[in-house]
Amino acid sequence: MSESKAVRTIGVIGGGSAGYLAALTLRAHLPDTEISLLESSSIPVIGVGEATTSEFPPFLYKVLGFDIEDFYRKVRPTYKLGIRFNWGGTDEDHFFNYSFDTGTAAESQEYDGHIRRSTLESVLMTEHRHLVVRSGSRPPFSLEALYPFGYHIDNKRFLAYLHETARARDITHVDCTVAEVEQGDDGLVTSVVDTEGRRHRFDFFIDCTGFKSLLLEKTMGSEFLSYGSTLFTDSALFGTAGHDGTIKPYTRAQTMDNGWAWTIPMRDEDHHGYVYSSAFVSDEDAEAEFRRVYPGLGPVRKVRFRSGRHDEFVKGNVAAIGNSYGFVEPLESTGLFVICRQSLLLAMALAESGGRLTPKTTEAVNGAISDTWDFIRWFLSVHYRFNTRRDTEFWRACRRDTDISGVEKLVARFGELGALTYSTSDLSVGGTVNFGAFGHDVLLFGQQVPHQRTGARESREVYERRAAGYDQLAEDALSQADALRFLEEHPEILREPVVNESSWMAKFMGSVIDICEEALRTGHSKDTTMAERNQQS
Repeated sequence: MSESKAVRTIGVIGGGSAGYLAALTLRAHLPDTEISLLESSSIPVIGVGEATTSEFPPFLYKVLGFDIEDFYRKVRPTYKLGIRFNWGGTDEDHFFNYSFDTGTAAESQEYDGHIRRSTLESVLMTEHRHLVVRSGSRPPFSLEALYPFGYHIDNKRFLAYLHETARARDITHVDCTVAEVEQGDDGLVTSVVDTEGRRHRFDFFIDCTGFKSLLLEKTMGSEFLSYGSTLFTDSALFGTAGHDGTIKPYTRAQTMDNGWAWTIPMRDEDHHGYVYSSAFVSDEDAEAEFRRVYPGLGPVRKVRFRSGRHDEFVKGNVAAIGNSYGFVEPLESTGLFVICRQSLLLAMALAESGGRLTPKTTEAVNGAISDTWDFIRWFLSVHYRFNTRRDTEFWRACRRDTDISGVEKLVARFGELGALTYSTSDLSVGGTVNFGAFGHDVLLFGQQVPHQRTGARESREVYERRAAGYDQLAEDALSQADALRFLEEHPEILREPVVNESSWMAKFMGSVIDICEEALRTGHSKDTTMAERNQQS
């Protein structure tokens, strides 16, 4: 876009999580810019549970400045310590935990034959416990300032909260349906026209129109780059069912015949989904299997999707956030993570450039976001290529045909030397530890990928001493239902992870800001691209 014209007005086209988070992030960084959000009230909100990564709470409180007590009271989230993968076998005991904290996967595999005691949060997940602990006669105390966590949130309550906050922060809300996009002779978007014939003009446009990608793809012509050779699924069913009162501290991912199913635990019910490939099963048979596995399901909804991203994140005076830029299935709960990262990077770029995105800055932002998405693609590929379930055509095809070219050298290195945590440079994407070397170790050890050695460096004695401490803490920890009640009664403890400047939230968000600043300088989500990392390994 033109270097001479500063961005004074921004139009966010489309609502949902992407639209509101984008608008609120821009407002936090651009206090003097006019920001409008255009969305249609005729499009219903899908009340589905959403799972997040551990980047989400720090983003809410450290970037957007939300009040944790207010958020807790109105959105009523439940806590997530990680993902339980019932991944491969049909036996309920066949699982591994992918927790948000890091630990010693190699030692756990070496001495226990599995990785369930590799971190404290993994042990808590196994025992269905939270980070609030009662020891002896002492009152309960919380470890939430020390150990990372994410949320499970109800989409309807979350969007209502975002809507309320956006209005309070001087973001103009326009209820309309966009029917047309207009461009000038220079190819830049000049305005959008709604179904009432009203013309809405802005200097810069944020495309949050979902899979339609009305501005970025259909108007600006950004090419869609498919991940279809890696990710075979293209459909999802979702619905809710009651639970027995146990609010599990994790998202569950369970292997199904033609894909996998999620369980997101809320306070009064579980939200379930089945992600599958229509090339291997009909919608009717997929729903029948879905209901067979979760017999208490109510009405279910269906969505079709395509996996991949667009060539540009910013093109001209348009940026696309959320599904309008790219989509991958929610196997690692990356949806809100990427929305937050896209919003933050764009807002920082506009703020640092005085509202003028130069070609160099645009190139840097595009490179950083494409790196992030491609990294996630290859990370997800490991889940499919090495899943040990071989009893259906779908999973046999995944093991045979999944493209893992972006990580195959890392996998080869794991097979030879064991734990990547000890044998490679940092692999985290954008400062997100859970997608780094330890995360790859969890997936490879957890799926029992063949390796010549574990690479363990710690003695059995040292490992057992620490793991015994984890076991004791888990024994003393409260269930999530009890922990939620305790935190409601003690708001000063609820606030501790946010107000304590030594907490993991403060350190984590500082790291993310540093990574975004580096990305604006170099054009990559880390110091090297994914391809360069593989060459180094």
